[in-house]
Amino acid sequence: MKLASFDIELATPLPEGSRDLDALEISCAAVAFGDRENIEVFEGDPALSRSQSQELLDLLGTIASEGYGIATWNGCAFDFPVLAHSAGQLPRSARLALSHHDLMLYVTFQKGWYLGLQKALAGAGLAGKLKEIRLSGGTLVTNMDGSKAPQLWADGEREAVIAYLEQDVRQQLSLATWIAEHEKICWTSSSGNPWNLQIPKLYTVEECFDFLQPDVSWMDNPPEREQFVEWMPQPLQPG
Repeated sequence: MKLASFDIELATPLPEGSRDLDALEISCAAVAFGDRENIEVFEGDPALSRSQSQELLDLLGTIASEGYGIATWNGCAFDFPVLAHSAGQLPRSARLALSHHDLMLYVTFQKGWYLGLQKALAGAGLAGKLKEIRLSGGTLVTNMDGSKAPQLWADGEREAVIAYLEQDVRQQLSLATWIAEHEKICWTSSSGNPWNLQIPKLYTVEECFDFLQPDVSWMDNPPEREQFVEWMPQPLQPG
């Protein structure tokens, strides 16, 4: 299978705990390809316009039709709905989201908890997210994460934000390739215990809804499957 990866960064901060994505703007987005060196980057000024967001959707639709499996980490509940609202094309975005490979859902839908990309990358022996970036004035940011991207973008530190984005999209792609080859996801829990989950193939989001529901009776406020697709038009929502 040919693989690609898609990721965005925000131009507007997401309030902690909020799932209200329709007002968020995209500062930049990237698509990486398993069979190409170059990464397609979309830059907003300061945010992607509607036409730019539609162009990004066009690209994703085209590569999907060419046989690429598109991989994300939590893209079903974040990247795709933000892009859907930015482009003003919810049905089209929903269909792409349902047919893509959200690697996080493999764990969340079968174990009942969230898993961070950093832990999955470490479990695969892959380089992690970019934690250190140097700003244009020479300042070294040593604890970079996505929550800092909107302010850095507003401050004109676009090269730094794009470098962070490109590392994320590359490593998502590397992880998808690793999972496809090894047929599992591995990670170490916060208590230091090793875990692995067998993944016989790369499942689409729609196929993930066929996984047996895990026992989450012991958990406080576990994630519900419906929350990942609540942004989609009702006729398209699986489950």
